Amino acid sequence: IPESNLTEPDQSTLSVDQWNLLSNLVHHFDENSGYAFVERFIEEQNRLPLKLRFKYSSVYDFFTSMKSNIQLVFEKNLDFFSLSDHDRTTLLRYIVEYTPSIAGMFILCQYKLFDYPSFNNSAEMIFHPSATIFTKRVIDQLDPDNTFIKLILSILAFSAINYNIYRKNIQIGFINIKAILPIQDMYTDLTWRYLVYKYGHHQAVIRFLNLLSCLFSVTGAIIEEHES
Repeated sequence: IPESNLTEPDQSTLSVDQWNLLSNLVHHFDENSGYAFVERFIEEQNRLPLKLRFKYSSVYDFFTSMKSNIQLVFEKNLDFFSLSDHDRTTLLRYIVEYTPSIAGMFILCQYKLFDYPSFNNSAEMIFHPSATIFTKRVIDQLDPDNTFIKLILSILAFSAINYNIYRKNIQIGFINIKAILPIQDMYTDLTWRYLVYKYGHHQAVIRFLNLLSCLFSVTGAIIEEHES
């Protein structure tokens, strides 16, 4: 859906308040996820001689900065601020590995960074060839509707899936689930209504199921990494 149409109400699926929330969430992601940083990075690299583009050190710094930028999306969310200090700290502690990873893949997809062979080579050195292959496979599975993905990331930021990996010798904090669930439910309802509005019930189900399959793959990969 064109961004200019995000605030146009359709009373059969979303209320005016829901359209406003949708527009605010999309704008919030665009404003805080570091798009300007990514664009500047690509522009700087493309000004370099071909053999000097996307070297290991530059790509390593890029991934580090991108992760920090993406986390700001969740830290600056107004519903996040409605939580207690304890819940905010605990939630950030457990989304830091999962949700920013999905958001990072989404941004890599948007800017087609893996289309640059030298970027791909540096990524394989930073992580591992198999991890890079997996990342590209997830990117290929992401839904092409950017608004849908941004809404899904908002859901994941308040989802229990983000903090269900238990680490040895680290005390696990508990979150007030009664404070988290209303936010998660609100975002989930908004996302479903948006999909039905744009694609109809049948395609909405298919798109949700396809993305869930993709997210489960990422969860499995993170768990496997911790167990290995």
